Amino acid sequence: MRRLNDLLAVENEQMLFVTLFYGVLDLETGRLSFVNAGHNLPYRIARDGTLSTLPSTAGMAVAVMEGFVYVQHEMQLAPGDTLFLFTDGVTEAFDVDDEPYGEGRLESLLSQGVNTGHVPEVAERVLASIHAFERGAPQADDITCLTLRYFGGSGSHAVY
Repeated sequence: MRRLNDLLAVENEQMLFVTLFYGVLDLETGRLSFVNAGHNLPYRIARDGTLSTLPSTAGMAVAVMEGFVYVQHEMQLAPGDTLFLFTDGVTEAFDVDDEPYGEGRLESLLSQGVNTGHVPEVAERVLASIHAFERGAPQADDITCLTLRYFGGSGSHAVY
C-alpha cells in the first residue's frame, strides 16, 4: 500500500487521490488481514444478523502524501459472516429533494435479514433501495457494492 501510495503521489500537482480497501482472506481459517486507505468502512453482518463496521485502520486516501505509513488490521470471520463493501456513491445518493441516502438507511437495510438469502441478493436489495429512494433523481456518483460471505473451510465453496 505504501509503495502504491508513493508511486501515485509523485508529481501529483492536481491532488488526485484514490480511496481503497485492500484485504486478504485466508479461506482455511477465516482470518482477514486488511488496510483501509480512506474508503468507507465495510460492514460485517454476523450469521445471527448483528451489524458492525470493520475497525478503521486510519489510513488516508492513496496519492495524497508520499511516505504515509498504512497500518494493517486483522479480524476473524466466522462461518456465515458476510462483508459488505461499497463506494460513497451508495450513501451519497440523493433524492429529488436533495436528501442523501445516508448511512442510517443503509444500516437499517443491512440489518433486515439480508444474511439469510443468497449472497448476490444483498447488493441487489441495496441497489433497489437506492433507486426507489432517488425517485428519478440523476445519479451523482458511481455506485459500487461488493458482497462476500465466508462459509468456512477451504475449497471452492469457502466464499461467495
